[in-house]
Amino acid sequence: MIFSKYIKKTIFVLCALMITTALAVPAGAVKVQVFKAGEEGVSTKDLRAEAVSQAFAQALLAESVRMIPVTLSSDRIDALKSMFGSNYESFITGYKDMDVKYHDDGVTIRIDVNVNRKALRNSLRQMGFFASADKVVKSTIVISNGAYKLNTKDQAARDAKVKDLKSLYAVQEVAVGTVDPSAATLKITQVGKKNFSGRLDSPNGNWQSAGNSVESVWGRLWTKYYESARADDTMNPKAVLVVNGWFNPDGVREFGRLLKSWDSAVQEVQLLDVEMKPTAVSASWSLEVSDQWVLKSYLNDFLPPRGLSYRIDGLSEEK
Repeated sequence: MIFSKYIKKTIFVLCALMITTALAVPAGAVKVQVFKAGEEGVSTKDLRAEAVSQAFAQALLAESVRMIPVTLSSDRIDALKSMFGSNYESFITGYKDMDVKYHDDGVTIRIDVNVNRKALRNSLRQMGFFASADKVVKSTIVISNGAYKLNTKDQAARDAKVKDLKSLYAVQEVAVGTVDPSAATLKITQVGKKNFSGRLDSPNGNWQSAGNSVESVWGRLWTKYYESARADDTMNPKAVLVVNGWFNPDGVREFGRLLKSWDSAVQEVQLLDVEMKPTAVSASWSLEVSDQWVLKSYLNDFLPPRGLSYRIDGLSEEK
């Protein structure tokens, strides 16, 4: 699908007008500008709060697209954006007002958002954005209301939520009666007014969970699935990056912060050693390489112009 093929490029183009990511800032600061149109009966205080929430979601979406090493479908992008619209608290460590302007038709805010990128990356991993980011999981899905009957409006809302969850977790529902040994089976049943139980059976394992909503049970079960799938999936290769040529250790610290910000190329970055040589300082980092070509592009753009050289040990040319 053409739109799907170019969705990642499109998101970056749209975000470029509003967001500049401060790559070298360890807190993951993102500059965001958002205009929120005014609504009848909504105070300026509430309007500003809604604009800030929208800015949080936009910052998280931009960071996620930058971290994830593959192109996402339009449906999955939409589901991720929707999820951030109502669930951003655990990923935001703070923000700073840069500018607030009220207009006759709304408010424009410009803020610096501090993103907890480790928490964001872990959450994306639990939803399968790294373990199977470019795949779908086939599954039979049964969502039962049990003894509880929903009216037409509530049933439609639940069906819409399940549709979004399937897109978010890359779950493709198989037709009833289809025999597929590789497919999983998910069953979630409402057992109380605000109580749900669920079970997920798959070739990777079997799990049970309970919660106060379909979403919570769904999330716990598929998180367990993706955690187990990591052992069987194609994992990012581990490598050691060695950089040489600094005059003092300050350059090592600055580059280490920058290296950790290249989420679309590397993960799990850890400083291994700093060696003080008579002529220069060298340092080495262990890391998981999600895209070696992007990583080499970053390194070649950043290091040689500064008189630094590098090598990557333990990385084949296949990935």
